[in-house]
Formats: sequence, C-alpha cells, structure tokens
Amino acid sequence: MGEVVAAILCSHAPGITAFPAPEEQKAAVWGGFARAREVLEAARPDVILAASCEHFVNFFLDNFPAFCIGTGASHKGPVEPNLNIPQGEVPGHPEFARAVLETAFDGGVEPAWSERMLLDHATSLPLHFLNPERNIPVVPLLQNCLVPPLPALPRCYRLGQLIREAVEAWPGRVALLGTGGLSHSPGAPEAGYIDEAFDHEFLALLEQGDGEAIAAIPDERIDRAGFGTWEIRQWVTVLGAVPERKGRVLVYEPVKQWFTGCAVAVLE
Repeated sequence: MGEVVAAILCSHAPGITAFPAPEEQKAAVWGGFARAREVLEAARPDVILAASCEHFVNFFLDNFPAFCIGTGASHKGPVEPNLNIPQGEVPGHPEFARAVLETAFDGGVEPAWSERMLLDHATSLPLHFLNPERNIPVVPLLQNCLVPPLPALPRCYRLGQLIREAVEAWPGRVALLGTGGLSHSPGAPEAGYIDEAFDHEFLALLEQGDGEAIAAIPDERIDRAGFGTWEIRQWVTVLGAVPERKGRVLVYEPVKQWFTGCAVAVLE
C-alpha cells in the first residue's frame, strides 16, 4: 500500500531565481524552500508528483487540455535559459504516471497524457530548490491556469482525491508538490499589484486544513487578486489528496520585484 510521505506547496515566480529583490525578502523565500527541502529529504520519496501549470510551452490555443500527465521516462527543463537554473533531464516514472492516469479515468476525470513533456519554471524552479540533484523521479501534472475555460476548483480537488486513490493502490512512497500563485498578474497593466489580503486569507484557510473552503473560493474573488492567482488550482489539487492534513506556512513575502505574493508551505 502506497503512502503520501510529503506534501509541499509553493510559488514558482521566475523572479525567485532570475530577478533581484530586497535581500531580506529573498533570503526569507529561499530559506522557506530550504526548510521544505529538509521535509522532502526526511520523507525519502520514491517519486514526486508535481502539479504545476502550462505557459505555452507544450500547448497553445489549438490544443490546450485541462489536465495533462507526463508519462515519459524523462523530461527536459527548464526551457527558459535565463532562470539561473541548469538545463537538463529530469527522470520520470512511467509506471506511477500510468497508475495515476488510469485511476483518474476510472474515477471520472480524464486527463490528457504526454510521453514528451517540456518543463518550464512552474515545475523546474521549485524542483531546483527541493531536489537540485534531480535524483528523484518526477511525474509532472500540468493544469490549465492560463486560457479560459479553466478547470473549476472543485474539479481540481476531485483530481487530488483520485491521486490519493492511485497512491494507496501503488506500492511506494510519494511526495506531492503543488506550485503556483499566490496573487500576481504577470504582464498585465496591473502587474506589480499584490493582493496581500487575499494571500493571508488563503493561507489562513490552509493552516486550518480547510481544503473544501479553499476549493469554494468564488472565481470573482480570485480574479480580483490577479489572473496569475488562478494558479492556486495546483494547491487545491494537492489539498484534495490529503484532506486530513493542516498547512504550516514556512514563509510568505509579497515581493514587488518578483510581482508575486510568494509562499512556501507544507501539509502535515
């Protein structure tokens, strides 16, 4: 019987490694990732399922699935050369990826799948901090947070429940990673606005372990926090997989130079 041995949630703003910022804020965010890495290393997972999102790297408007699971034996990333992160191969785990895929189909959620998946900052940046040696296999799960219509938050929560079923039927130790957000609006006229009130309300619900309340946040409220805030879908997917766990926020910093309310948390 498999087990979720760690669940980590974090922002993935490319500025975290690519742009300057006040040293105190940078040190705080990097320190949050360092503490999350300690959690991951202590958990000794056999595989990481990384829920992140697509930024027109694998898909475009002619073909944009709500969910896509990377089933390949390896993945390349990051595709961006300016992240100050080494580019290269990340090992995959086709067996576990297929188990998740088939369990999702059996449970009424039908993700797309890809044997050839490229990784951008959404996946590569968190993994750079959490597993820089790239010695833990990764199953990427890309979710549409970019082009409406988007999968509804309860749909992401349901997918998380099915991921938990797949883990429990699979004989291994699984770490879950959800990346994205918090409030930000990259490339928009309002870029640089960070909705700290939303971020604090969201993290308070996380600490209470109230994933269902997070999944019920109205779209209108998320929109007011910035369209990049749509990426909380990845956090919701992980929450659906471990509804019994409460969040511990390791760091939150509204970093204007990175245009993002940046957070790192663990569910325990």
